[in-house]
Amino acid sequence: MAAAWGRGRAETGEWLEVYGETEPRSIPLERIFATGTDEGHPFTAYLYVWTLGYTGDARRTEVTLLFPAEDGWRVKDLQAVVYHLPPVQEERAWRDTLAKDLQVAGPVLEAVGTVTAGLTGFPELNAVASAVAHLNARSAPQIQNDEWYVRRVHDTVDERLYQGVEWILPPGFVNQIGTRVTGALLVQFIGAAPAHTAPPEHPTPPLLAHAVLTHGKDSTRLPGPGADTYVRLPLRVTPEEPLT
Repeated sequence: MAAAWGRGRAETGEWLEVYGETEPRSIPLERIFATGTDEGHPFTAYLYVWTLGYTGDARRTEVTLLFPAEDGWRVKDLQAVVYHLPPVQEERAWRDTLAKDLQVAGPVLEAVGTVTAGLTGFPELNAVASAVAHLNARSAPQIQNDEWYVRRVHDTVDERLYQGVEWILPPGFVNQIGTRVTGALLVQFIGAAPAHTAPPEHPTPPLLAHAVLTHGKDSTRLPGPGADTYVRLPLRVTPEEPLT
C-alpha cells in the first residue's frame, strides 16, 4: 500500500492537489453485512483528500473527484467533508449553527446510536458508522445563505465512464475557510466483476480531479489550459487477501 499526491496549476497562480492511497484493496460485497460469527476482517476504507489554493477574492468553488467505473471493482462513497480550522472569522455563528443542527438531529442521532449499539454482530457496519461520525465532527457546518453541499456525478473521459462526487462551495463560505481549502471523501472499493465479459487486462485508469473557480462571468479551471485538464492519481485496485 502506498499514498501519493498529484498537483495541477493555473497560469494565474491557483493550484489543486489530490492525495490518497494508490494501491487500495477491494472487498467482497457480502463483507459489508458480515456478522460477528463470520471470519473477522478489519474495516477497509480509504480517504482521498483534495486541497486548492487561490489568490484574490473568494469565488464560488466546484471540486470534482472521479473514479473509473470499470475493471473488477466499484467505489462506494461513504462520507464527504470540508475541513476548517477553528476559530474562523464568524466562529460564534458557525458554533450556533452546529448546535442548532445537533439539537434538531438529536432524536435521529439517538436512534442511530441505538442502531449502532445493536450492530455488535456486524463489525463492518459498526466501523463505518464510527468513521463517518469522526469525519462529521471535523467537517465545516452548513451556514445559512452560504450552504456548501455535495452531489454524486458522472462523466466520460478518454472514452471511459467515471463516477464520483462534486463539492459546491459558495464564495462566502470559502472566504471563511481561507485561501487554502481542503475537503475529503471516504470510500470503500467493492469487488464487482463485469457480468458478461472478462475483466479488461489494461492498467487501471487513474483517479481524476479538477476544480472550477467562478466569479461573475469569469471562471478559472484547475488545472489550467495545457496538456492535461485533470490532476491524476494512479490507482491499482486489488482484491483483499483472505485472512489465514
